[in-house]
Amino acid sequence: MKTIVSLLSAALVLGGLFVATPVQAEDKKPEVNKPAKKKNGFFPFRGLIKSVDAEKGTISLKGAKGKPDRVFAVGKEAKLTLDGKATKLADIKAGMFVGGRAKRAEGQSDTAVTINVRTKKPERKKKPKKDS
Repeated sequence: MKTIVSLLSAALVLGGLFVATPVQAEDKKPEVNKPAKKKNGFFPFRGLIKSVDAEKGTISLKGAKGKPDRVFAVGKEAKLTLDGKATKLADIKAGMFVGGRAKRAEGQSDTAVTINVRTKKPERKKKPKKDS
């Protein structure tokens, strides 16, 4: 009698496992092909200003070690700020710190859309140390 009860309970448990598996498989929805994200062509930049040419409307940033200087054309609609206040390109001098947003242009120099200039080097936020 004990053998029959244990065999029946084992059969019910195993039978329940096989019945539940197809039901779970049906719940999955087919993957819908999502369109790839379009690159908008904008990118951030920051660095030390090497030179400013107000006549040509360009700003040059010092390149990283072993890399050439980066030159940005300043667009007519560009938003220029100096220490948080609106300014003109002629007021920006070499040696100041800059950050902003530019638009990538093929075959031409990149065009700066937003330029935020600081007279003092901005403090960088330090990442908290992980406890080991």
